Amino acid sequence: MPDGAAMAPQPSGPQAAITWAHSFEEDEGEIQVYRPRDTFPFPPSRRGRETLVFDPAGRASAGMPGPDDRMKAPQPAAPFDIVDAGTDRLAIRKR
Repeated sequence: MPDGAAMAPQPSGPQAAITWAHSFEEDEGEIQVYRPRDTFPFPPSRRGRETLVFDPAGRASAGMPGPDDRMKAPQPAAPFDIVDAGTDRLAIRKR
């Protein structure tokens, strides 16, 4: 697996365009939960949400909010393993 990338099941159809946002309120220990950014009703938060986007090859890029809350340019995601993946929930464990 390339440095800074994680492999995921190949996205298809509308799944390929999903941007996943960290739903830190749902984290359980080392497991981090992500939800579809554009459709999940996240509660208000003072803290920005990290995002993950998968390319067609399964490589992930991560976005982080900057100091003024605008998203920084996406970077290759730190290595992680997918624990659970569905249409509305993605659970990962960072390495």
